[in-house]
Amino acid sequence: MLRTLLTVDIMRFMYKLELVDTQNVDLWDRMLYSCPYSTAFQTMGWRNAIVASFKQMSPLYYLIRQGKEIIGGLPMFIFRPMPGVRMLHSMPWNLLGGLQLVDGKEVGLGPLVEEIEATLNQVVWEQGVFETVYVFDSDHIDLYERKLVELKYKKLGTQFTHLLKTNQNYEILWNAYNKRVRGAVRKAAKKSVIVSDAQTDDELKSFYQIYLATQERLNGIPKPFILLCELVKTGLGRISVAKKDGQIIAGLLYLLFNRTVTLWCAGSLPEFWNLRPNNAIFDHIIRQACQGGYDYVDFGASPPENQGLIKFKEEFRAKRSDFVSYAKVHSPVKKRIWEKAEPTLRKVYGWMQHHV
Repeated sequence: MLRTLLTVDIMRFMYKLELVDTQNVDLWDRMLYSCPYSTAFQTMGWRNAIVASFKQMSPLYYLIRQGKEIIGGLPMFIFRPMPGVRMLHSMPWNLLGGLQLVDGKEVGLGPLVEEIEATLNQVVWEQGVFETVYVFDSDHIDLYERKLVELKYKKLGTQFTHLLKTNQNYEILWNAYNKRVRGAVRKAAKKSVIVSDAQTDDELKSFYQIYLATQERLNGIPKPFILLCELVKTGLGRISVAKKDGQIIAGLLYLLFNRTVTLWCAGSLPEFWNLRPNNAIFDHIIRQACQGGYDYVDFGASPPENQGLIKFKEEFRAKRSDFVSYAKVHSPVKKRIWEKAEPTLRKVYGWMQHHV
């Protein structure tokens, strides 16, 4: 038993978390390209866009070394929604975060998770963090779940996105679409709906106004304009827009990194829905993903109760893919304060985005 404990302890100290700063920042995305499940949400471009957009977010990105070799990374944010309240989150808004490991590396997950926990516990103590939250996709949670439970993390719940496996031959995907999708895309083209990526600031602003109106109609909380601008400026994000007679009637911000294209912020004008601009936009982005050599198109998270949205995604033959949140509460008192304040703060934030 003592030998086993000593072996685990020695293995733990084989790993070291190195905070990303100006001296090693160039190593982050280079590492991330070698992680098969990495997306735009773990990139340095995303990190910088979040920092520019939200004063309440402070990044803690860690390179993971085994000896001198970089074997992965851990992106985290300290979120300060109100004075005296801080949480440590692997990614805002339940976007996929968690541990990223370089493909093909032999890793002792138990000792590595223990080293991560020891490093983050120091942050929790120094910053007065009331809760740590991880978000994992279904492939990763099977690896980490037992260790997280052992370390007193509790499962918050399972959500899901939809993934479409692409093909270099776009026609294979086109023929696999539900016939209603093909009919809708053809109708958009017949009605002279033109889809392209936005090229000007005016197009970006026009899309954002449609996006704001869509979020207001759905009682959602929009992302700030500066965040979208930062993502587009860095090239991590693009905005596909549908036009009728030169007017933008729908649009979608999508993100591109490594093997995955992610569909993220969308908006459309209801009076033009009969022209099927949303179908045309999805098809346009899928075609571009095939041509660009990406492996997956991620259609984004779906509220379980929104069966219409789920059906829409599945008609493109995208398949459900789960992701899971795990959390550990460090201060129950501050947790209760946050739970009481959050609904009001969300309303205030949503109002601010609609009235800037």
